[in-house]
Amino acid sequence: MLTLRLIRREARIAWPVSAVLALLAALLTAVPLSWPPRFDRLAADTLADRVVRAQRDVPLLSATTTTVPLDGLVPPDTGSLDRDLDRLGERVRTAAGPGLAAVLGKPQARVTTLDVSASGPELPSPYGKPPRFALVYAQPDGPGGTVEYLQGRAPRQPGAEPRVPSAEADPVEVAVSEGTRERLGLAVGRRFDLSGRGWTAPVLVVGVFRTDRGAGRLWQQSPMLVSPWTVAVDPGQQLSGQLLTSADGIETIAKHGLAIKVAWELPTAVDRSGPAATPAGTAAMQSALRALRAAGPDRLCGSSLADTCMLTGQIVPSLDVTERLGPELDAFAVQRRRTEQLQGFALAGLLAMVVATAVAAARLGARRRAGAFALQLSRGAGLPRIGGRLLAEAAVAVGAGVAAGWAVGRALAPPGVALGSPVPALVAAVLVWCAPAAVLLASAGRTRPAPRSRRIVLEALVVLLAAAGLVALRTRGAYAGTGTDPLLALAPVLLALVTVGVLIRVLPPLVRRATRSARRSRGLVPLVALARAGAQSGAAALSLLVLVLAMGYGVYGGLIPRTLADGQAQIAAWRTGGAPVALVGPKDRLSDELPPVPALGHRVTVTGASGELTAQDDGTTFPGARFVGLDAAALGAADPSSPVARALLATAGADAAVGRTGTGGDVPVLTALADPGLAARFPDGTFELTALGTGRSLVHVVGALPEEALRDPVLGPVLGGGPRSGALLVFTGPSAERLPAQKNHASALLLYPAVGGPPLDPAAVRAAAGAQLAPTGVPGPQVELRDRGEELDALRSDGLARSARLAFRATTALGLLLALGTFALDLLLSATERARTTSYLRTLGIGSRAVLGLQLLQLLPLALAAAVGGTALGLLLPAALGSGLRLGALTGGPFEPAVHIDWTITAGLGLALVVLMTAAAVLEAAISRRRGLGAVLRLGEAL
Repeated sequence: MLTLRLIRREARIAWPVSAVLALLAALLTAVPLSWPPRFDRLAADTLADRVVRAQRDVPLLSATTTTVPLDGLVPPDTGSLDRDLDRLGERVRTAAGPGLAAVLGKPQARVTTLDVSASGPELPSPYGKPPRFALVYAQPDGPGGTVEYLQGRAPRQPGAEPRVPSAEADPVEVAVSEGTRERLGLAVGRRFDLSGRGWTAPVLVVGVFRTDRGAGRLWQQSPMLVSPWTVAVDPGQQLSGQLLTSADGIETIAKHGLAIKVAWELPTAVDRSGPAATPAGTAAMQSALRALRAAGPDRLCGSSLADTCMLTGQIVPSLDVTERLGPELDAFAVQRRRTEQLQGFALAGLLAMVVATAVAAARLGARRRAGAFALQLSRGAGLPRIGGRLLAEAAVAVGAGVAAGWAVGRALAPPGVALGSPVPALVAAVLVWCAPAAVLLASAGRTRPAPRSRRIVLEALVVLLAAAGLVALRTRGAYAGTGTDPLLALAPVLLALVTVGVLIRVLPPLVRRATRSARRSRGLVPLVALARAGAQSGAAALSLLVLVLAMGYGVYGGLIPRTLADGQAQIAAWRTGGAPVALVGPKDRLSDELPPVPALGHRVTVTGASGELTAQDDGTTFPGARFVGLDAAALGAADPSSPVARALLATAGADAAVGRTGTGGDVPVLTALADPGLAARFPDGTFELTALGTGRSLVHVVGALPEEALRDPVLGPVLGGGPRSGALLVFTGPSAERLPAQKNHASALLLYPAVGGPPLDPAAVRAAAGAQLAPTGVPGPQVELRDRGEELDALRSDGLARSARLAFRATTALGLLLALGTFALDLLLSATERARTTSYLRTLGIGSRAVLGLQLLQLLPLALAAAVGGTALGLLLPAALGSGLRLGALTGGPFEPAVHIDWTITAGLGLALVVLMTAAAVLEAAISRRRGLGAVLRLGEAL
């Protein structure tokens, strides 16, 4: 039986270890519980921002239909159009299901009639035929912006103004654009008629609106509102345009049996505090989108006339749903999975360091209570009984730590959200709880070191496990599951164990060699310090493991943010062609003739096109080939570091004059540089080029693009952000001028500041390029201005990338604190032996400086081994893990970002290790000054 005095004595001895175990349990409870909800909040912010950007020009979810007139069988209710549009739009929204309907806003409709002939005494007839017009009505407060009027007013809505009864039918009020007014002379107050089969409706122009700003979405979706088109008819040509009207005007025309086209836009807005960005939330939305796309007409509009699927007395046969939200959700889900894997990688390292620290604390506790344990064993107490008491003691400390960690986790988590999964916290708590008993059972009764064969077997097992994990990780590639990747999480820990095993094998021989050298010197301090370090090198494995893990994860934790930052800067430059400002759009809409722009020094036009190549040697065809044309001299002057410009300027014949071949010399022969794969297969080859907008021509490959040129940002605006597929040819000089202007392929005007001058002002460029940026009424892509600073800010604000940086920075900081704690515990474990040695040497007359040097030299081998091993682990992890830690999913873009080491953080970690070692040595030396020889000598011992 234990006496009360013995229990109190053991409690006094054990409370520091219990406090350490409680702190470790609190740490590993607070982190897994508080981080997932905070990460969900960051992910929700990211998804919300991406959705806003994605639907800036084009809706993510829309529904369209064309009504079927019933020839007056069902008379429409006057003023019912907006009500019917809202009802049918709400049907589409509710048909999406609760998981998707929660992120969809109020549908906004746009109605367009079929075009009909216009006539009037003052209305011109271009091409000898009366013009044709369609009426367009857009519900107010839509996502596209507000229509701004230069003259007059907007067409009257039903019920907006009191009507005065008259014998004649009220005219349909319309508004026209500046372009339509100039083309047809339709000033405010002008009247004319719209006529169809057996009916005529009077029209009154009440306003003129501007199209250079305002409702940009409406101008893009109804381009003939901007300016009428010339269309081909049989025979000849005819002018066709669109007029803006009100719901009253649509109802008036629809009464005559004219079918109408309706398009609903459903604005998407992700709740930044909701579950939409979680895996379950995105999966639910994707499932709802698939169900909505597969929904039949009966689900949305019913199957009989008794159903209320009617518009202005016309039946709606079905609704066609078009969505772009699915690809956005798919890309976000992939990036979120990659981010979770990176976070699991960091959490696994933190867990390993915490468990190692708990074992170090347990070793210290076992050493401090070794006498009591020996006494209890001699009195008949068994190891299971002592181990059970240790488990009971640790349960109190670990339980208190878990409770405190839960409270801290709740405080750190965003309010009103559920905490993270308790499984990681429970696993860590069990490991920490079992550490004291495990150390007791492992060390009890051991009077001699473990056999060498057993050590070799254990080391070989660790090496085999690490090698098998790396092979499996590299063979498998990217993890396809959700949550933490087990292989990715365990591989660094196994590599750290291998590193520590190598260091423990290498360190003692090196220390012994240094000790032999110290014997030949005159000083006593180096000899004693190195001898003590050599004697303790084998027992420092646990401390070395934590230090190596902390250094390794710290180096890799600095590598992740640096690589992400450099990758984001690279992607921002890729989108703008490497220039500070770029105008991107169809070639026929781009012009380098800009008004004067302050600080503008260079401008480079990059033309993009695509087509098919056919090799003249063996007839091999290359569909989907991409062609890029630019002025290499202008690019070299604007950006001398451009690999594409250097390659073109260094290749003889790249800018040669266009040759001629064929009968009568009617086939031009262009010259170009090819991508490395095509150039290697067909060196000095000739291809037939077939592309939209150009006749038959040949291309002669005069050289190969270097690999670095394929990542040149000048290619970004024309090649796009996806992975490149197909052959690539780059032209310059006269050959580049022969590339066709294809409206479905982007070209770019890159704008650079003058060398040594001030930076370009994007606002000034936007003002100067206003004519190119304004809507044209032509379908297809529009010109957009890309500012590299804005692009980079958008990438840097991405919540997923920020969460990855935050996770590794937090892991680095906590790892250093744990390394400090483990190092301190290891020093306390061997404090008695060092104190005895120091007191002996003080008796021999060694001063304070020598004692400080003794402490520093004794700790130096361990610190050097930790610094070398940890740095090597952090630098080798990217190459060892291979595709398991690809960061391209987080940065986006067509290629994987290059790994960049943050040498500042690496040097800072080394400096922190030096400071830690120095502080420990200074503290130990200061304590030894007050320790007398009698404090360390025991009865029967002699100097």
